[in-house]
Amino acid sequence: NFSAAMPAMLTETSLTAEDFAIMSSIFYILYGAMKFVGGMLVDKINPKAMTGPVLIGVGIVNILFGFSDSVAAFYVLYSLNAILQGTSFPPMAKIMASWFSKNERGRWWAIVEAAHNIGGSLAPLLTSFAIAFSGSWKMGFYVPGAISLLMGIVALFTIKDRPGTLGLPNVGQWRNDPTELAQVKASPVNLSFWQIFVKYILTNPLVWIIIIGDMSVYIARTILNDWPQIYYSQVHGWSLIKANSIISWFEAGGLAGGLLAGYLSDFMFKSNRWMTGLIFALALCICIVLVPLVQDTSYTLTAILFTIMGFALYGPHMLFAVGCLDVTHKDAAGSITGFRGLFSYVGAAMAGVPVIMVKNSWAWSGVYIYAVIAILLTTLSLALLSRLHRL
Repeated sequence: NFSAAMPAMLTETSLTAEDFAIMSSIFYILYGAMKFVGGMLVDKINPKAMTGPVLIGVGIVNILFGFSDSVAAFYVLYSLNAILQGTSFPPMAKIMASWFSKNERGRWWAIVEAAHNIGGSLAPLLTSFAIAFSGSWKMGFYVPGAISLLMGIVALFTIKDRPGTLGLPNVGQWRNDPTELAQVKASPVNLSFWQIFVKYILTNPLVWIIIIGDMSVYIARTILNDWPQIYYSQVHGWSLIKANSIISWFEAGGLAGGLLAGYLSDFMFKSNRWMTGLIFALALCICIVLVPLVQDTSYTLTAILFTIMGFALYGPHMLFAVGCLDVTHKDAAGSITGFRGLFSYVGAAMAGVPVIMVKNSWAWSGVYIYAVIAILLTTLSLALLSRLHRL
């Protein structure tokens, strides 16, 4: 909602585009760092103990954001928002690894990503209409804040710990999934957290290739998600709703792409996340080349292209997330998700201040080239993983 409210805030407050870039970079760095901390913590505790309170905290911070007017307060609250949100996702990774086996995890993770995309698709429009209806950017924070409060309360009553804590067998035994049982067998018990982290994460070359690819896809995703509304409103004179609708099309395409990628990786490619992701990445390479050809032609063509780019980008985006669970220790789901997330949001931060620096030096064409390089690195990483990781 912050990105969606930004065009209105740039005109109604003393915030500048440079402030937006700096705040975006701070947000992504803090988000990634807290995702790492939260990942290490959640492997040792009940995920319910983190998710519910964090969502309630996010709701309160967003409401406080709407009551604020100073740039300093914006910086503080947006940073606090990043800290809270960063700890909210690793519990989901632990839940997915504990309750869903390897041969079904792709499609279920895709459903989780679909929920993320639905939120991402609705948030810009919800924020835009809230601002347009109320005549103030503040309503763009009150409404999402109230929703987060409600979902935090729901989480407190619905999330469960691992099956074993409820007297149930592990999911590999329950589903008789040989790939899941093989991962469990390859994950020795009675290892300390540090032993698992060093052997199965820190010194695992597959993890580092995943990190490079995931950083790159986050650079591309953040550029395509945070900056088009500013570009089209300032350069092409589009209205706030029209400019933000491009992001909604992007997220809607991502919804379909993430779902299809999950199902294809489970059924057609037999849990091979990397070959599936490579196909999507190659499609994204084709799409990004077409951007300069249609951006000045029509809104319809631009919306279609952003929909296809969202479809192609969110395939690898989702598959890096679920695939990292397949290459490490069974009991390190939260830690690997947090470790990957730390670098993912370093990548996202590289689409904040660096974008402004590139734009100031080489205009918007430089930003476009920056996105192209990130997409090419994503494609190369997936090609390497498809060759090196044997299931």
